[in-house]
Amino acid sequence: MSTRRTNVLLLFSDQHRYDWIGCAGRVPVRTPNIDAIAARGMRFTQCRVNSPMCAPSRACLATGLRYHRAGVPDNVHDLDPSLPTFMKQLRNAGYKVAAVGKTDLHKKSRLLGLEGWTSRHGQLGFTDTIDMAGKRDGAMLVDWPRPAEPYGAYLKARGLGQIVADDIERRRVKEYDRQAGIDAAPFPLAREHQMDDFCGRMALRMLDRLPHGEPWFLQVNLASPHPWFDAAADLLARYGDVDFAPPIDAGDGPNDHALIRRQYAALIEGMDDWIGWIIDRVSQRGELDNTLIVYSSDHGEMLGDHGRWKKGWPEDPRVRVPLVACGPGVPAGVVNDAQIELIDLAATFVELSGAAPIPACDARSFLPVLRGERDTHRDVAISAFGSWRLCTDGRLKLVEQREAPHRLYDLAMDPHEQHDIAGDAPAETARLAELLATELAS
Repeated sequence: MSTRRTNVLLLFSDQHRYDWIGCAGRVPVRTPNIDAIAARGMRFTQCRVNSPMCAPSRACLATGLRYHRAGVPDNVHDLDPSLPTFMKQLRNAGYKVAAVGKTDLHKKSRLLGLEGWTSRHGQLGFTDTIDMAGKRDGAMLVDWPRPAEPYGAYLKARGLGQIVADDIERRRVKEYDRQAGIDAAPFPLAREHQMDDFCGRMALRMLDRLPHGEPWFLQVNLASPHPWFDAAADLLARYGDVDFAPPIDAGDGPNDHALIRRQYAALIEGMDDWIGWIIDRVSQRGELDNTLIVYSSDHGEMLGDHGRWKKGWPEDPRVRVPLVACGPGVPAGVVNDAQIELIDLAATFVELSGAAPIPACDARSFLPVLRGERDTHRDVAISAFGSWRLCTDGRLKLVEQREAPHRLYDLAMDPHEQHDIAGDAPAETARLAELLATELAS
């Protein structure tokens, strides 16, 4: 690694399933800038989030704690600011620690501030933030005439707030009418007014605020491809002639899956545009050779597979996410199948910075893997939410759910998790159950 202290740029999206990146070679989605990170460094095929829900996943990452210990069981809780976080460890080691976009670490209280900063951000370990509400957090957008965060304030100042509020309300009403299907109409305004474009501009502004000559960490929380499926018309037009395979076992229903998948791809490509522009700004600062760049997401999306949508359950499209990284000391063009939990990013950033470890955390640094010093990391990865938890070694996957029999899937033979083999493989079921109990007890 460089003798200088390495900066860290974490590009972090919302609801991006693991197989919807160009370099994965499965779907005709275009992600040239994510692909470029992978080409310059490593792509990890087996990264799973610790909980496939926005606030719990982000709380786990911030603290390096697994779901059962992080204290954010769902999307209506704040992260306890007294807990240790990787942000505090970096700050204590002399880093500027910044974030732009939806941190989701105060989901209940919605303490964001019109400029995206409150004292609570400092309590969590940040030195500067432009925090925002998420795409679906309608209260932040329709609470006119009192916008409570930067994006809402931006819209209101331009007389656009009610247009976006009405669009959200229409989609919300339609969502709960199962006979109506998902509303995949384009965003009602020009692309420049979408949340990702606003967030991207704020990320460039934050990079301009970061001092030269001091190490920094910046987390850019892009809003896409989280629903709504609402890419602006010019982005959607990029996929007008692209055909996507339909969902696996979609079943009957009113949804226009072709349009929805074009929208999902368009949101991803629009987000990828900003990833490129943000990395360009790091290069313009003369810091590209001394910055670890990481792209990942807080959870995935079922996208109609098996007739299911959204997040919150243990299927791999919800739990697995993209993870690519490049930077000083990272060998180029490597595809790695190591078992990674998203919280392991926290420990990796801390070790890279030379900061003191996060006290009593569950995260494990995979910096030796990033440096090419070893190929493996964890024996198993676990995830949980509400009444279920899972444990996987990458091939076999055990799902435990309250008041239900264990389920076991062979991901190599049954990647879509359609055939429960727990009854046929009692020894493997017991082995993974014991590993899961051991991991949770440690």
